[in-house]
Amino acid sequence: MVEQQLYHHHMRLHPIKVSKRNVIKILKLEKGETWEGSYEEEEAALVLLSGTAYISVGDDTWTGIGARGDIFSGPATAVYAPRKSAVKITATSKTEIAIAKAPCDVDLPAKLIQPDDVKVVSSGMANWRRDVRLIIPPGSPISQRLIVGETLNPPGNWSGIPPHKHDQVADTENFLEEFYFFKTKPVESYGLQLMYKDGEGQGHIVTNDDVTVMLSGYHPTVASPGTTICYLWVLSGDSKAYDIVIDPRFGWVSNAEAVLKETKR
Repeated sequence: MVEQQLYHHHMRLHPIKVSKRNVIKILKLEKGETWEGSYEEEEAALVLLSGTAYISVGDDTWTGIGARGDIFSGPATAVYAPRKSAVKITATSKTEIAIAKAPCDVDLPAKLIQPDDVKVVSSGMANWRRDVRLIIPPGSPISQRLIVGETLNPPGNWSGIPPHKHDQVADTENFLEEFYFFKTKPVESYGLQLMYKDGEGQGHIVTNDDVTVMLSGYHPTVASPGTTICYLWVLSGDSKAYDIVIDPRFGWVSNAEAVLKETKR
């Protein structure tokens, strides 16, 4: 069993203290291996990246869940674990599971999220088209603070377009800390994660199993030519409201998408 707690804070424009309250952990289990954990004042989302498993959360048990061979194969199976719960995972094949957690002070039921429950949205057009898989969408009653999904970027395409940010609490914006956990295909290839704000910016090459943390600024992503990227994203904040601000220089994107859709009819 490999248990890896990830704090790869690649993307920080400003010296903002990273919250250790919101954590992503990766479990890699061989068939037959078991992992156990518990949560007090935290909620958790357990996302099967690949493989199958037996998972129990408190008195709820699900056997043989998970279907995809890897993150590129289709929507995820996931389990929501509420606060004050004990979790047991037994792998029924070689399995990789992401566990994202955040503070929680309300009592919610455990929940199995099957691939058919995951809404898949084709977002964007042209070379910024990508597939977005909503596992725990904004506004979902499943969790108190966690918002969870995956984005599949075709080769050479951008995601996070139009560029947006959620780094402060304001009338039209809410602070949401965000993790990305990347997989690349082929595995030795890479993408590029950008972050910029107020005339400052940086870019970071992201490879298979890299994590970035977005705390400040706009943060678009691009896959290199010939490379498919799929990344798990997790947001959380004191409020779950998905209020974001778009970079005004990309205000044309929505109109352009409407025109492109009309020309395809």
